[in-house]
Amino acid sequence: MAGRQRLGSLFVGLAVIGTLLAFYHAYGEVTENFSGCTLSSSVSCGAVFESGYTSLFGVPFYVLGLIWFPAMAATGLILVRRGGGVGAPFMPLLLMVGNVFTVYLWYLEIFVIRAYCPVCISMYVVNYLMTAVAALDVSRGTGI
Repeated sequence: MAGRQRLGSLFVGLAVIGTLLAFYHAYGEVTENFSGCTLSSSVSCGAVFESGYTSLFGVPFYVLGLIWFPAMAATGLILVRRGGGVGAPFMPLLLMVGNVFTVYLWYLEIFVIRAYCPVCISMYVVNYLMTAVAALDVSRGTGI
């Protein structure tokens, strides 16, 4: 039970970090202020934003992050309260939706835009870590 609770808490904590990153990124895009996210001309949230590749079907990517991470935090909280872990078999599959989407975003940054958004990459990594935590919980057989 203790290991299960720790994995659940870790998952929720990561989702909260993702939510905070999503809010930070959204603020930057809405205000077009990327001063805290520019390391060079090619490592810059602003450079990625100015590329024009910032939405899908008219929905800004930052909106997707503002939906995704809080939804994962809420789902994680529900699962933790129901049984202590986030090892429900659907969780790694659900999280893979986000991971597949990041493959598209990596493609844009590496091959199309040729600039990298550190905040965006941080959100990708958070999603990968959430997937790993959920998969670990499933592999240990602690899911509900």
